Parts: sequence; C-alpha cells; structure tokens
Amino acid sequence: MKKWIALCLAVCMSIAVFTSCDGPNPTETTDPLDTAETYPKAYAVDNGLLTTCIGQADENGVYVVPETITAIAESAFAGDEKLKEVVIGSHVKMIGSGAFRNCTSLQKVVIEDGVEEIGSYAFYDCVSLKEISLPSTVDYLNQYTFYGCTSLESISLDHIRYIDDSAFWSCSALERVTLSEDLEYLGNWVFAQCNNLSDINLGELRRLEKVGDYAFMGCSMLLSVTIPSCVKTVGKLTFYDCTRLSHVEIADTVQMVDYAAFNYTPWYQENTEDYLIVGDGVLIKCTVHPNFIDLTDKPIKTIGGTAFWNATAEDEAAEYGYKYATELETLVLPETVTTIGTSAFGGCYNLKEIVLPAGVTEIGDGAFNIYIEGIETEANVDFTKCQNLKSIGSYAFQGCYGIASFDLPKSVETIGAYAFAATDAYESFMDEAAKAEKEEDRYFITGDGILLAAYVADDQTKITVPNGVKKIAGSAFSGWDIAYIPNDVSLLSMSGRSKYNISYSVKEVVLPETLVEIGNSAFYRMLSVESIVLPDSVKFIDAEAFAWCTGLKNVTGGTNIETIGNYAFSYCTNIPGFQFSKNTKNIGVGVFFGCSSIQNVRLPDGLSFPGTTLFNSECTSLANVTMDESARSRIYTILGSVQQDIKVFYE
Repeated sequence: MKKWIALCLAVCMSIAVFTSCDGPNPTETTDPLDTAETYPKAYAVDNGLLTTCIGQADENGVYVVPETITAIAESAFAGDEKLKEVVIGSHVKMIGSGAFRNCTSLQKVVIEDGVEEIGSYAFYDCVSLKEISLPSTVDYLNQYTFYGCTSLESISLDHIRYIDDSAFWSCSALERVTLSEDLEYLGNWVFAQCNNLSDINLGELRRLEKVGDYAFMGCSMLLSVTIPSCVKTVGKLTFYDCTRLSHVEIADTVQMVDYAAFNYTPWYQENTEDYLIVGDGVLIKCTVHPNFIDLTDKPIKTIGGTAFWNATAEDEAAEYGYKYATELETLVLPETVTTIGTSAFGGCYNLKEIVLPAGVTEIGDGAFNIYIEGIETEANVDFTKCQNLKSIGSYAFQGCYGIASFDLPKSVETIGAYAFAATDAYESFMDEAAKAEKEEDRYFITGDGILLAAYVADDQTKITVPNGVKKIAGSAFSGWDIAYIPNDVSLLSMSGRSKYNISYSVKEVVLPETLVEIGNSAFYRMLSVESIVLPDSVKFIDAEAFAWCTGLKNVTGGTNIETIGNYAFSYCTNIPGFQFSKNTKNIGVGVFFGCSSIQNVRLPDGLSFPGTTLFNSECTSLANVTMDESARSRIYTILGSVQQDIKVFYE
C-alpha cells in the first residue's frame, strides 16, 4: 500500500517550489488508538477536509459523514475493516483518491447529489460492496474506481459521460450495467474480467467514438453485443476471450476493428464467410486459400488488425489467425484500401511482394512484421504509388529483407520504432554510412525532414543532428548495448535492436532548432548521454524516447512541449528532478518509472489530468511533487506505486 502523505494545500506557497510547507493544525482530532479496544481509531479534520476517519462507525458499522465536512481526503477510510455502510451527504463535494480503498467489510454506500468528484481507486478492492448509488452531479469515473469489487452485481451509470481505464476491472459478480446514451469515453480495461457481465446497452449509445482496448476482455457471460453508429474504432483485444459471444452487430460507420478484437469468441471463430467485412469496409477475417483470394472488387477500405496474421509463428498450437498464413506469398490489395491495421500480415514470412495501394494513408504497428530469427525473408514492398502515406507504425516492415530502398513520400509524418529493422535497405544504408568520411553523410533523411536512421561510429562521443530535421523517427539513435560488446555482431538478435546503432559511447547530443517531434524510442538505451538541451521548437516527445538513458543527469529547454509519451524518461536512473513546460497538456503513463534518483517533480499548473502512474516503487528518492489542486482526486493514479512518504504540494 502507498505510504505517501499529502501535506500541503493550495495556501502552501513559497518562493522555493519544494521547500517544506506545513499546513494548519487539524481542527478536530481523536486519539489514534482507542484504549478500550485493540482496533485502531483515528479521526482528523483540516478546514473541512476529512483527512483521517478510521474506526468511527457505530455498533452496526454505519458511518454518516458530518455536515461540517466538505471533502474527503485521499485514503481517509482506507483499510477500515469495521465499516459496513457509509452515507455521504450533498455537503461533500469531493471523495478523494483511494478514500475507501481496501475497506473489505463495506457493503453499502449512499452518495447524495451534490458530490462532484469521485477519485481514482476510491473503492478499490472493496470486496463486500453490493450496493452503491452514484449522484447525478458526477459525470466522470476515474481509473480503478471500483477495481476488484467482487460482490457488486449491478450498477447504473446512466449519467456518467467518461469512464476511465480499469474502472470496473475484475468486478467478477457484475451482471448488469446501464450506460448513459451520452457516454463519450470508454477507456481501456474498463470491464475486463467481469466474467458474469451479460447485460450492457452499448447499442443505445450515441456519442462514443471508440470502445477502448481490452474493455470487455474475458467477459465470458456476454452473449450479444451491438456496436452503434457513433463508434469509429473497436480497440485492441476489446472482446477477446468472450467465450460465449455468439451474436455481434457492427454499424456500418465503424472504420477500424483493431488487433484480435474478437478473437476467441464463437462469433469470430465459427464465422466461415470467405471475407468477413464489417462496418465501413473493414476486412477482419479471410478463410480463402491464397491461390483463390480475390479482393479486387471487394468494398474494403481497411485491413483490420490481425486479418491475415500468422498466429502459429508465435504459438504452433494457436487456434486463431489466418489459417493459410504460411502459404501467403503475394496479395494485391484493392485501390480502395486506406488503412492497414496492427499486425494485419504479421508473421506471414513467405510473403514475397507487397504492392501498396495509392490511397493508403496509415500502416499500423507490426502490419508487415515478418521477422523470425534465423529466417531471411524475401518480402519486398512497393511504395511508389503511396503519395498520401502519413503514418508508419513501429515494427511495420521489420524482417522484410526484400525492401532494397525506401524513398518515402513527403506526405509521411510519423515513422515508429524499428519500422524498417532487418531490411536490406536499412542494412545497406548503414554499411555505406559506416564508410562515409563526413558525419552529415551518416544520416538518412526522408520525407519532409524525417531523420529515419543514423549511423553512429563506435568511438563517436558527440552527435549533431543536421539542421532542417523536423522529426526524429522512432529508434533512430537507439542503442542495443546494455552490458557488453560481442566480438561477433552476427550473434546479436535483430529482433527489436539494430546491430549498427552502437551508441553506448555518445555523451553529447545536439538537436537542431528545426526539430518538432522526437519519435518513440528515438534515443532508447543511449547509456552514456549526460545532458539533453531540448530546442524550444520541440512540441512532441513520444513513448520511451529517452528510456534507459542511464547516464542522463540533466534535461533542459523544451519550453513549448505539448505532449510527453508513455515511459518517455523511464529508467533514467540519474535524473534528480524534472520541471514540465507550462504548455504541456498531455503526459503519458510511467514517464518516470525506475528513475531512482529523481527527487523533485513539478507538474504543469492547471493540469487536472496529468499522466497516470508516473512513478513506481523504484523511484526510491522521490521526496516532493507539486501539482494543481484540481488533480487531487487523482493522486493515486498520478503517483503510482511509490512506497516511501513524500510531500505533495497543491497549488
């Protein structure tokens, strides 16, 4: 359990941001240990904020929150095993993060209209909770709000417009859920492993655009589902392993069915159509042998995630994926295709030629990832017609050795990590770059100023990214070394790391003022870099961009950064502190995971929804975090699994 303590309120301001600032003494307290009983009791109120309330229930286990209370602080009731029922009146405006976490005897909760906010983890692992009424004044459910409430059988969410990630994950007794017609956001893992859920009114929704990744995974009692016309995307593994789901209706507005969304459902597994096309031209399954495939006149706009996936490349006993994937050598895609989804042709290692239609704009993660260690494939990809291509995902063409060159169009805006790893074109460039006398000839720049790859000599200590580069593609400088340099580089696995990017010796990186975006894993495992000055032109830092840069001690500049992706600085074990740009509006998950030296972090002013689980238990030096008061109810999801006591300053 977390042991951090929120000590300071908005009134606690000082010139030095992280100077200790003690709040006023509690106005009401009781002794923390009742002398007549061994069960601990504690009660403390600070200016209307109920900070601690343990063992205060009556002889029946009922507690009515006093009218003098305006907010319930984080963890106020956490772990109270005597509490069975709680009544929260309209005078309370906020229920803090983790407020009732692990109250294992809590069975009933009444929350009156007037309460405006329920924090993340608020009823986490309340395993006896059977009855709760949510007020009409709350329209947002935070992450993990009811996670593990294994006795909760039904709940009405008819006024909730946002349901964040994992809100009801593992509510194993949950049978019925009523969603609001105006639901706008349904996050990842929301109802995952609710294996008794059989009744949910998805088909009545009118505003939801995406059904989140893993949202209903493992809901084994779900028999039927309707995807309404408002939905554009069904996420990754959304209905995976719904073992009784036999009836599915998908509106003709759906534009993407992502990775294995319906795998291990009777509806998908038992469907024998030659071409299962759903929504607005989304091909999600093919049962035809490659010798007889003809997509020419099919109304296909999207090749859905895993449509031709070779599942047996990973698991010989797999019962899903394209049955004839190992026999697929060539395929002509219709000119109507604009999107190729995640792992659409993943593992099809006998592919020899891929002709991309002129209208393709997006190629998803691992779409043609056919890398298998020990097999040098022949697949070639023709990009000549793709003048509208905008996005190439991570690992998209990994292992397509037949790609001899990639002269990408200027329309390309994003290239993910290792998109062209283990291709002849990539290796040829690196081999030639290794011979170049001038450093500027060691950079491969394509499209509209995208630095796709760079050769770094094994004795090079400084990198100067050429002026004019607007975006550094994923993994452009990532280093493969983490422990030793083998004499025979052929022994290195090409899966995910390039044997040519020997970046362990680089100590200094100079970035140009033209740079706008740093791609995912761009500088991954550059172990010796000590400082980074981010140009003010940079607006976007993608996932794991500087992850495992264990020598990095200082990050400065970047005053206009708007987005920092998942795990961007994770395991940068020497960073002592970090101050976000005031313009940063989007912060990903786990940005500081494993940053064992980080002590002070200041989150952007006014940001109510900073990134989730920014830290973990390996952030052992973390002492001070400053955040906006509006983020208070999400403090559990912000701080993650920090173990030590820290000071949280609210402004």
